[in-house]
Amino acid sequence: MPHITHGTRRWLALTAWAAGLLLFLLLGLWNLNSSRRDAENRLISEAGHMASQLAGLLSLPAWELDELTARTIVMAAMEDERIYAVKVQTRQGMLEGQRRNYQWEPVPWDDEIAEDTVQGMNPLKMEGRTIGSVEVYLSPRLSVEEQGLMARREFWRFVLAALFCTGVLLLLLWYWGDLARLRRLLARKTDETLTGSAEAAPDRIMLGLSAPVADSDEAAAVDASAAPAPVNAALGRRFQRKHVAAWRITAGLFRQSFAHAPELLSRLYADGQVAGLCHLGRLLEVAAPCLGAARLEEAARDMQAALNDPQCETAALTVEACAHALEDVLAALGGEK
Repeated sequence: MPHITHGTRRWLALTAWAAGLLLFLLLGLWNLNSSRRDAENRLISEAGHMASQLAGLLSLPAWELDELTARTIVMAAMEDERIYAVKVQTRQGMLEGQRRNYQWEPVPWDDEIAEDTVQGMNPLKMEGRTIGSVEVYLSPRLSVEEQGLMARREFWRFVLAALFCTGVLLLLLWYWGDLARLRRLLARKTDETLTGSAEAAPDRIMLGLSAPVADSDEAAAVDASAAPAPVNAALGRRFQRKHVAAWRITAGLFRQSFAHAPELLSRLYADGQVAGLCHLGRLLEVAAPCLGAARLEEAARDMQAALNDPQCETAALTVEACAHALEDVLAALGGEK
């Protein structure tokens, strides 16, 4: 038996899902068309049957066929809401006729039919002789309402079937592991999109790089030839999000990297090393958010602003405040176990 690969199995499942939805859709359309044809045939049959009944009543020997008798029978027939119009015709002309207006009330016949109707006609006989005809016009309003109800039922039937088929497909994809792979792929793409050029400057500051950034073509060539990369920032961030204890590694590295930074700040300021102080301030400003040390980040930023301003007279205070903030952070990290 040939082995079915994951891709082939996935496409087979998607094909079966699409074929099932298409089948339910075609069945719903077929039911609607069949019901519409049945309603039309039923309406035609009912119109002919009603015309036959009225012709039979008008041709009874007990009646004298005149306008009063015809009107009585026609008005009684108009009590049926399905009837749009009734017309009794003799050889001498129209004997009686009624139709409905826009308020669905009977009004005298005026040869005007304002909506779609189905006509049924039967000859009017008296003593075996044909003396005229009876015409009955039925309105498809009720059948249209029934068709609307059936269309809604078919729509919800299709929706339920689509939900069922989609649920089965998702269950199969989950069982095969495709949903987990898709979720990992989407997460990786999202991380790669979010971690673009915005991380280039902080990474260069932390690494102490001073070389200019390569051209886009050269960077693309390096990225293309560097697969697989020895370091994947997206995987690292995903690991840190899933494992809370990984924060201790960051805290330990920070404590180890900046353990002597408070004394270094004081010594650099005493020696007048403004460039060294600004570089260390940039490192602290970038590293502090990794620990959530907002006060240290602000102090490092204020120190850089004061050192870069020749008119500032409180540079020493900003350096001292940054050193105190760093000492507080190191003391807090020293208590973390």
